[in-house]
Amino acid sequence: MTTPDRVRVGRGSWPKDGYGGTVDAAGTGFGPYYGIGAGERAPEGSSQDDIAAVRAAVKAIQRALNWHNGPGTSIPTDGRFTERTRAAVIAFQQHRQPVINQDMYLAATERNPPGLVHKETSYALFMPIADRYATKYTVPRGLLRGVTALESNWDPGAVGYWTNSDFGLCQWNTTLPDVTKDRALDPYWALDSTAKAMRERYDSDRWGHNWTYVIVAHNVPTWAAEWAQGKLTATNPDDKPKLDRMTGYLTNVLARTW
Repeated sequence: MTTPDRVRVGRGSWPKDGYGGTVDAAGTGFGPYYGIGAGERAPEGSSQDDIAAVRAAVKAIQRALNWHNGPGTSIPTDGRFTERTRAAVIAFQQHRQPVINQDMYLAATERNPPGLVHKETSYALFMPIADRYATKYTVPRGLLRGVTALESNWDPGAVGYWTNSDFGLCQWNTTLPDVTKDRALDPYWALDSTAKAMRERYDSDRWGHNWTYVIVAHNVPTWAAEWAQGKLTATNPDDKPKLDRMTGYLTNVLARTW
């Protein structure tokens, strides 16, 4: 985070303002939930990126529901949160969510109303998918969970508060080569790419074959490499802000690892 001020207003990590066109629990106004009407209209101040992110998130939710349900009848993955999508969410919340979320503590105030998607349901939808990619690349699943939890709080439509270019579950930056907004907002691409990058960095001498530096590299890869190679020191005034940011990021990821 290079500035103490947000450079834009919009979605990201379940904002209370509900920018971009998410809905409130009653479905009559704007709020922090994905539900019927999400992405159909947006409050004043929303950008096109905000609205597009909400629609991409609904599509991601639909795809995840189909993934959990397996072969057979599926719901359309068109980014429109219809009554059919709501019915699928409720069925998931009743039958699968309690089992998946049995190791996750949430205060009663953070739990989902039926038919709406917030952190409780989003975690249950996307965490098993993340675990599959962690297994695919032999990455500790808790570390991939921790990075995802910190970057987006499991909000598939998260948009960075601090930049105009971070999107999706893992907040991939669209200024990077081959990273498009559509890819960043695709949960399968984002989780696969994050796990793959973590594996490749761990295997590289550049990050010292150490998960500490691999974790931080998701946030600031150049600084993480310098840290791994012993090029930064806390006694250097120029290095201290870098080390503070990286150790803060590391601590916050590990606090979300389970």
